[in-house]
Amino acid sequence: MIMKRISMIFFILSILMTMTQCKKDMRVIPTEISESVFINLDVNGGTKADVNTANGIVTFKRYDELYVVSEGKYVGKLNHNGTNFAGEITGAVIDKPLYFYFFGNQRVDDLKLGKSETCSVSVEDQTRGLPVISCGVSEQVYDGEGYYSTFLYNKCALVKFNVISTMSDEYVCINGMNNVVTIDFQTGSFVYGQEDGGVIKMPAGSGEKWAILFPNDEIIEEGADGTAFSADFRYIGKRPSIKKIGINDFITDAYTITLEKANAADGMFALNVEKRVVFAKGNVQYIGGAKNPYWKFADNQYDLLTNIVEQTGDDANISRDRFGWGTGDTPNMVSTSNIDYEDYYDWGKNFPLVDGKEWHAPKCIEWEYVMYTRNATKLNGVYNARFARARITTPENVVVNGVILFPDVYNHPADVKLPEKSSINYTNNNHGATYSDNDYTAEDWQKMEAAGCVFLPAGGQRIVKGGVLGFYNVNEEGHYWSQCDLGNPEHACNIYYTDYRPYIYDTNDKYKGFSVRLVHE
Repeated sequence: MIMKRISMIFFILSILMTMTQCKKDMRVIPTEISESVFINLDVNGGTKADVNTANGIVTFKRYDELYVVSEGKYVGKLNHNGTNFAGEITGAVIDKPLYFYFFGNQRVDDLKLGKSETCSVSVEDQTRGLPVISCGVSEQVYDGEGYYSTFLYNKCALVKFNVISTMSDEYVCINGMNNVVTIDFQTGSFVYGQEDGGVIKMPAGSGEKWAILFPNDEIIEEGADGTAFSADFRYIGKRPSIKKIGINDFITDAYTITLEKANAADGMFALNVEKRVVFAKGNVQYIGGAKNPYWKFADNQYDLLTNIVEQTGDDANISRDRFGWGTGDTPNMVSTSNIDYEDYYDWGKNFPLVDGKEWHAPKCIEWEYVMYTRNATKLNGVYNARFARARITTPENVVVNGVILFPDVYNHPADVKLPEKSSINYTNNNHGATYSDNDYTAEDWQKMEAAGCVFLPAGGQRIVKGGVLGFYNVNEEGHYWSQCDLGNPEHACNIYYTDYRPYIYDTNDKYKGFSVRLVHE
């Protein structure tokens, strides 16, 4: 490299899990001192076999990475070149120790030199390797040149599973597990938790499987049906009861997972790990123009009332399908003062119970689970296919833009084209992609609806703009109220989407007129 630096060969002691230690003489190559320091870490020619499951030993191989921290801040990373670790650190503090972190080559985002004080690592995907997480501190303080060594301590456990799965050749998944660790570089603390439902994904097929699990100081009870599942979510079983897990545990007594039960395609959606619901067949409508006004669900999922001018007035005789927040008892309220919407009355109270269960608007955290967390079926090569942007052409030849929600278990109709991969679980517009990614006729939609799909039409919003109450962004944006006011007297939460991406915790004025879609258990 063309830069001023100190070039040093460092020696690091780094056999993980067994906690053994070895040493080797080091050679210092002095050059001109600058803030950027090139260091070489000799690991005595170590190689790596992911994890030696016969004894739990971890050693290194080419392209492994160590992250370096000084005084609570990230200062650089080192790459293994087949023999040594080598790389640059920038801004290390003199007379302070260096800290080394091995993240099992899991992806780490947003680390900034000299600024980052924390880091989060997920071990969800273990289909191609076992992501051991470990750390160590240098035995000497950093002084710009000299001899350094460390001992890397394992921060997770190696656990054996015995998988019985004669029905599926997909990856094997269990949920309810800690699968993410957040490291505080300032304190050196490790906080273990769950991300996306706490899923651990292991290689496909039956037989002996090994997994890296994070510590848990409580027994994990046996799960319900569906807590173990194939990655395409078509076959399910139960997560076994798992004993307490400690740092550096090496558990060779296998836990048995059996996947043999076909997952029912019942058109339901998980709102959390315990609750599953059915969506209403259409958006909420209030038919104020009838002799005896009444509430109903739209006849079709893509239906939107077109009397948007009338819906800006407070005439009780107007039919409506966009409402201020919590106006299940006052559908014609169009006041632009948020305080007038302080009390929430769910629209679901106007509809008959279903098997003793009430209709209700989802909470924002439940919308998040539906869109970004629940386990769902593999579709067109995309695992956990939860939603896609699309448009439907109605029998009246009206094109309606919106978002399709795929049920937890989904069998796409054989004679309907598959959704485009880039549109499934979309989080950006993929360079100009739009709702027209997926163009479906009314006949196509009828088949998809029969298979359990839900369509949320982009009804826009009734808002004040330029001092005038009117409708904007119809057929461009969708806004659907949740029942969450977030403890704020003037604002509430809604799910908001465009063809660019869905936003779950969009906070907006309660007076605004948004669409409503109800669910029941």
